[in-house]
Amino acid sequence: MSNSYKDNWTLKSMSREREAVARAQQALAAEGGVEIRSSWIEVDAGRMIHTLEAGSGEPLILLHGSGNSAADWVPLMRVPSSRRLVAVDRPGFGLSDPVEYQRDELRTTAVTTVIQLLDALGVDRADLVGSSGGGVWSLWTALDQPQRVRSLALLGAVPLLPGTSAPLPLRLMATPVVGAVLGRLMPTPTPESVTKMMGMMGEGETISRYPELIEVHVAAGSDPTAGDAAERELRALIRGLIGFRAGYVFTEDALSGIEHPTLLVWGDQDPIGDLDAARRAAEAIPNAELAVVSTGHAPWWGEPEQCAGLISNHIETT
Repeated sequence: MSNSYKDNWTLKSMSREREAVARAQQALAAEGGVEIRSSWIEVDAGRMIHTLEAGSGEPLILLHGSGNSAADWVPLMRVPSSRRLVAVDRPGFGLSDPVEYQRDELRTTAVTTVIQLLDALGVDRADLVGSSGGGVWSLWTALDQPQRVRSLALLGAVPLLPGTSAPLPLRLMATPVVGAVLGRLMPTPTPESVTKMMGMMGEGETISRYPELIEVHVAAGSDPTAGDAAERELRALIRGLIGFRAGYVFTEDALSGIEHPTLLVWGDQDPIGDLDAARRAAEAIPNAELAVVSTGHAPWWGEPEQCAGLISNHIETT
């Protein structure tokens, strides 16, 4: 079910904070000369997933990282494509309804959500493009529901891959007491604080090219629903100062079971994992291709045309 942003206001009531997120998404979508549409998809007994879409043809599913939203994909969506790009607000983020992110059930929740989305879109086998936490969701889906996935494109270092690690700020936020204190002490997000935070991910300069995207992050930073979703996901995946929870880390043996053609686009300044981790992942996945770009954790921000070309070549040869 697709609607313009104007229609979406009447489709679903929103909190004041989410109205701000919607307005910021709308302003971002209006820039760049490519029509980007807002859509709502019902996936489970009235629970709604919000997407941003561009182009037409067979759907290409874009899954964003932890704490972000579908809006992060807009720089990539501005590059003309032969596919219908469907950038998903994962549950609780952006404008999508939340789900309970229980620590021991996160993987099941993730895969179920992706499959429900594919069912609602009428997609039997999907090409999945994932970034960071969205890359984790893509890998889980490929491992647990391999018949529903045709190919994978993973942009930026994917947490939980061998050789990756959680940066100290994320480990602190995932520590219950420390994280709660930091949450209370953190000031209201500003463009300057968002740029500084993205700088820690190697993308301070690149996000500065997209002032409307910065405003989306500022608005989302004041949304308690998104904050709760991010906190629950972080605490499910990270065991405080220790780092990633061992039970969730991808082993090389598990990765060897991924038979889908897989593209890894890795920034050489990505703080989540260095190029040794990138090569290690590419060697573990049997049908993987590695492309290194001079960026941080969101390579399509700095090199949107290059990343779009890599994805297009990858799925066209699948």
